[in-house]
Amino acid sequence: MLDIRLFWLALAAFVGAIEGGLIAGILPLISADLGVSLGQAGLLVLFYSLAYAIGPPLLALLLGGVGRRRILALSEAGLAVAALLMVLVQVFEWLVVVRTFLAVVAGTYTGTAMATAAMLAPEGQRGRYMQVISMGQAIASLAGVPLGALLAAKLGWRFEYMALAVMAAMAALALYTQLPRGMPGDTMSLGERLRVMRNPAIGTALLSTLAFMIGSAPLIVYVSAILDAVGVSYDALPLVFLSGGIGAIACSATAGRLADRFGSKQTAMISGWAVIVVMGAFAALVLVPAEFALPALMLTVGAQGFVVRTYSIAVASHMAQISPRAVPVAISLNMSAFMIGMALAAGVGGLVVDGWGAMALPIVGAPLVALALLILRRVPEGEPTAG
Repeated sequence: MLDIRLFWLALAAFVGAIEGGLIAGILPLISADLGVSLGQAGLLVLFYSLAYAIGPPLLALLLGGVGRRRILALSEAGLAVAALLMVLVQVFEWLVVVRTFLAVVAGTYTGTAMATAAMLAPEGQRGRYMQVISMGQAIASLAGVPLGALLAAKLGWRFEYMALAVMAAMAALALYTQLPRGMPGDTMSLGERLRVMRNPAIGTALLSTLAFMIGSAPLIVYVSAILDAVGVSYDALPLVFLSGGIGAIACSATAGRLADRFGSKQTAMISGWAVIVVMGAFAALVLVPAEFALPALMLTVGAQGFVVRTYSIAVASHMAQISPRAVPVAISLNMSAFMIGMALAAGVGGLVVDGWGAMALPIVGAPLVALALLILRRVPEGEPTAG
């Protein structure tokens, strides 16, 4: 039976995942409210992603002597404060600053929660324990993000952040009171982290992740612009998010098994080429009759949620195989590359949307995803996982 304390870790991960998934849907609301273009509103994603990639590793160096229970509770409390400030701030530039801070505390929580789940796990159950945290994030995609989009459309995007602030504050209190004391923090030095990057296979894999995200992520960040381009009402956004959530849940249930059966690198390659096929489906949506536009978009977004997440999970697993003696650092570096790619995707995607329209996103992005797969082919197989 799983440790009940995992529930509190997953609950807090659920809250942060709602915010991360919802921002793509409320960018038009923020754009209209604060008088900026949709591309400019994408700066909220760009700076968030950069801060998520860079901030948590630096903060880990500063907090190495602090126990995990305090780090988890304080980072979730920081998310609550940031969400409240998102409600109060009236100037777009300051909103960017606040969400950048939110990224640091959210990233710190996620990385620490994964490590804590591994620490709480009995022998032979580490994967199951860590999967609970991922499932909390996937459930956020399935239920929390669509519901949040619905509430934001009806009551305004600031109401959504007020609700997130309350949930995060409650989660922070639960973490502080329910988790055990005495769990040490991350004490790995900067030098030890940098030595992992000297592995040429790691550098090649990180470059592949970067190119993949720059190519594929704009369709996630600017999904609301895709709706407008194919003639689907913004009111349908919760249904579109629900489709993506179903894809995410399906991925959580199958991606690990696929990687075990076919190998992590082969699974990443197959799912990566599937991403390109889905991007082609996005480009073809303009040809779909109006009465079928919403179902076609939902199917496409659901497929995207499955294949993109499958690729990400397979690549993370492969990072562990090519660096078996420094798995946490390798996966952390991959997450940093993932978020830097997301930041660049937000910037590049914003320019594309403002300059050529949303339907140019898959046309511009598909060659970059193909380039990422060609780079990934050069990464060695690594050591097989223990079965």
